[in-house]
Amino acid sequence: MVQRIPKPDKSTPLLEPDGKTISQAWFDWISYVDRQLLVGVLGQPDVDNSTPITNTQVLIFNSAAGKFKPGAN
Repeated sequence: MVQRIPKPDKSTPLLEPDGKTISQAWFDWISYVDRQLLVGVLGQPDVDNSTPITNTQVLIFNSAAGKFKPGAN
């Protein structure tokens, strides 16, 4: 099970002092949210995740199978 990462406080700067790098606290939280969204979508019973989704693919509904499958848009 993934450890819950709390959202950083409003006073936590988004960027490091260099102005280019995201702060570790925000990076950890955004990564956590991203993982939760991915698990949430791929964990749905109508999503076929037997074939990994690759870059540039989207989920397309296959009415014959009754599931969303990765494919080109």
